[in-house]
Amino acid sequence: MVQVGEVDNLSELAVFLGCKVSSLPMKYLGLPLGASHKSKSMWDGVVEKIESKLAGWKRLYLSKGGRVTLIKSTLSNLPTYFLSLFPLPASVALRLEKTFRDFLWGSLEDVKKFHLIKWEKVCTHMENGGLGLRNLRILNRALLGKWLWR
Repeated sequence: MVQVGEVDNLSELAVFLGCKVSSLPMKYLGLPLGASHKSKSMWDGVVEKIESKLAGWKRLYLSKGGRVTLIKSTLSNLPTYFLSLFPLPASVALRLEKTFRDFLWGSLEDVKKFHLIKWEKVCTHMENGGLGLRNLRILNRALLGKWLWR
């Protein structure tokens, strides 16, 4: 139960209805309510979910092809629902891209691996010489533009 305006005996009402008292901002059905749609903190859950998935996979010895497959099938699909509803802040996009890059090239927190290909090239279609990974910024614009088209 979220208080809107002045409500007397809110806690008694919550006990009577069998629910708990909460305040904004909060999460409801996995979506943030009451938070600014431009805030970086709104994306923390998505970033943490991606980083927790990667924590288990970094221990595995995967080939580059295996890493590309995991990025395509799982990691780039985790934020899709949020990307279709909210604009992606530039700092969050950079953080997610860095996470994807480090996983793809095999970098760890203390050991950095060098790569000779720009991330933009990696995100191009396979027919154009890339690996076909999704560019999250372009995907975000496309998914938000879908709302205007409807």
